[in-house]
Amino acid sequence: MVRSLATTLIAFGVVAPVFCPAEAQDGEWKLDAEVVVVASAVESDDPLAPAADGLMASALIGVSREDTFDNGWTLEWRLAGRYERDAPARPAFAGTLGGCPTANPVCPGVVGLSPVSPVTGLAAGGPGTEEEGFVALETAALTLLTPWGDGVIGADVGVATRLDARAPTVLRRVSVLSAGLDPTGLAVSRSRNDVTGSSAKVSYMSPRWLGLRAGASYTPEANLRSADFDPDADGPGRVSAELENIWEGAVSFARQFAEQDLRVRAALTYTSADSGAGLAAFGGYEAWGGGLELEHGEWTGGVRWLNSNNAWEAGSVDYEAWEAGLVHQAGEWRFGVEAGWATDDLTATEGASWLVGVGYDVNEHVNLGLGWASSEADLPVPSGPNLGHRNARNDGLLVELSVRN
Repeated sequence: MVRSLATTLIAFGVVAPVFCPAEAQDGEWKLDAEVVVVASAVESDDPLAPAADGLMASALIGVSREDTFDNGWTLEWRLAGRYERDAPARPAFAGTLGGCPTANPVCPGVVGLSPVSPVTGLAAGGPGTEEEGFVALETAALTLLTPWGDGVIGADVGVATRLDARAPTVLRRVSVLSAGLDPTGLAVSRSRNDVTGSSAKVSYMSPRWLGLRAGASYTPEANLRSADFDPDADGPGRVSAELENIWEGAVSFARQFAEQDLRVRAALTYTSADSGAGLAAFGGYEAWGGGLELEHGEWTGGVRWLNSNNAWEAGSVDYEAWEAGLVHQAGEWRFGVEAGWATDDLTATEGASWLVGVGYDVNEHVNLGLGWASSEADLPVPSGPNLGHRNARNDGLLVELSVRN
């Protein structure tokens, strides 16, 4: 996959300038880097849902360049990677939440393995994950910007992520919304309509007309893990749908109402895919998402929703998530609250999370954040002849330090 991606990028980089007769401006390489370190003290008493062990970290480094041609077209080159140390039991959001062995007939199972939700990467059973840290490719893509729209090829997110509307987050990297770094280790809401992560794809986005913009993406195979999501999160005791031929579509509306000092952004997203697992229990994947953002003065609020069929052919076992946030920016200070809720019929899990926090920009390169995060979930466990649930709750204090160039 890496070889084919590199070949595609090189070919595109050679061919694209052919359609751009001469350069009007030579671009310069730009370096972006950010390191986030988080210390947390989260109370966690249930071995089925261990929280982060007190120290998390995220380091992003990226290089980019823009070349603009005489005809007004612009070619962007972007490459970025990230080191991530999240809660060891939940790398890239995935893992096992619950204690439901497939040997018990009341527990979710496929050919003796625990099925993984393609939305979250979570399973109700199987050996727990312990990963201290990993490096992931976040972006390796070329973008061609023209008056007729933008085309993207390479390892990058699709249009359902690029064009969506979402709730604002309070801190730089820690969140309980489609979590980046999750100190509770128990967040289950992921309303981001994205089952491909940074897997290699092609995308097109139209210009914005009368506030409207549309786009589509195609991903041959969801197989590349990013820092926030693993689209192929199987492992010992677990089995995934192995999604392929993934199509994404999105329509975005954005409008600034100057007299009311109001900015509105809304989006509707859709994803469909085939299952390559070769198992009768898995079938076609389908998901709908929607979001709304409102910004007025120093206040920003938003909500996002997702509903998916979990690529499950053997019955109706949907995943549904809601996320919301409200943030107030007062000079260098940022105050806010965020909350998420989700229910997953495939893994028999339901949970909610919230975070309240404050951030302070020490200068243009350094940010400090303080917050309280809480997550609670009903986790599947056998209960005699029936499927039962055990309530787990993790909450505590966290401190975040972000340094960027």
